[in-house]
Amino acid sequence: MTIRLQLGSAQTVLEGVTARVFAGRDPSTCQLSFADPTLSRRHAELFVENGQLFIHDLGSANGTWVDGVHVGEAPSPVGKTSQVWLGHVQLGVHWEIDGSATVMAQDVPAELKALIAQRQASQVQMLAAPQPQVPLAPGGSATPLPSELAYRKQGNNSNGVLLLALKQDTYWSGATVDGFVEFTSQDNQNVASIVVELVEYHKKGGKTGHVWDRFLVRQGPWRAGKHDVLPLPFTLRIPAGCAPSSRDVSWEIRGDVDINWASDVHADIPFTMRNPDIERIRDALGAMDYRVDTLESADIGQHFEGVFMPPANMAKQMGVNEVKLVIEYLGTNLKVRMLLDRKGLHKDPAIDQVFELQRLRSAPQQEVNATFQQMLAKLLPHT
Repeated sequence: MTIRLQLGSAQTVLEGVTARVFAGRDPSTCQLSFADPTLSRRHAELFVENGQLFIHDLGSANGTWVDGVHVGEAPSPVGKTSQVWLGHVQLGVHWEIDGSATVMAQDVPAELKALIAQRQASQVQMLAAPQPQVPLAPGGSATPLPSELAYRKQGNNSNGVLLLALKQDTYWSGATVDGFVEFTSQDNQNVASIVVELVEYHKKGGKTGHVWDRFLVRQGPWRAGKHDVLPLPFTLRIPAGCAPSSRDVSWEIRGDVDINWASDVHADIPFTMRNPDIERIRDALGAMDYRVDTLESADIGQHFEGVFMPPANMAKQMGVNEVKLVIEYLGTNLKVRMLLDRKGLHKDPAIDQVFELQRLRSAPQQEVNATFQQMLAKLLPHT
């Protein structure tokens, strides 16, 4: 399924079951960007899940509206007849599966203008109201972050300093990342939100990376005084079957403090991603003395292809050039296709094996090794 989105003069495409984009005013952080004053820097996020398009607001000043209803942090479904507005800019949606598209209005409905004005008035009242105290320790210094969060990176500008802190610099697919952000304000300003994201960068993917998970650390707006320090925890979920770090893939936690009418504060902290499922399969080939030559993942993981080379004496004796593996995640299962490349054959013999992921992860490594030995043995008679 392909969904085309239009925001003002900007257009982009959502493709695939995990596709998502940011929409807003800032082209450096949004795949769908349009320079309109009623749009926030990063205004809203759109994503597809089980064939359904969803949208949720990212703490924008003028709001995100679906059929006249304000959309908050929780994702809201977008139907094929929905009228979607980001501030005063309408979002056009076109489903290529059946050709349906949003009918674009000529002007902002008066009712929507009234709702946006009401929201702006509410935000002014919120900023004028007494704000909760930032959690400070006696003496005015920030409450220290837990000592076990020893892996730390920070970003800063004239408006503030954003620190990201993690327990370690290596994580595994299917796990969670628990950490802290600490924002130190360098001036008196209005803060719209603080968010952190789990981001994968792939050489075949987009420049802004693929956001796997996003955590709204604090939703504003609120007033931050000069030298206020705000430490807050976050948790991000790492998907199963993701691509491990390699020369083509890198991972990071990305933090952002969205400051109204001023430069935002950014920070990122890179880390190493490991995939234990792929490692077990790699080690099973290694136990048979097949040495990994290449092991590449598709963009956003879930599909891997590897080439394993036999030792020179085996290659000469059996005429085997290499063993190819195609690995694909299928829900709770993992499908492995083994292809044997032998000199003189026009078609490589192949065999498929489907593993239950829970069983693959709990079985002794020797059992996994034996399974791959059996797969290879079944291919050899065909050579």
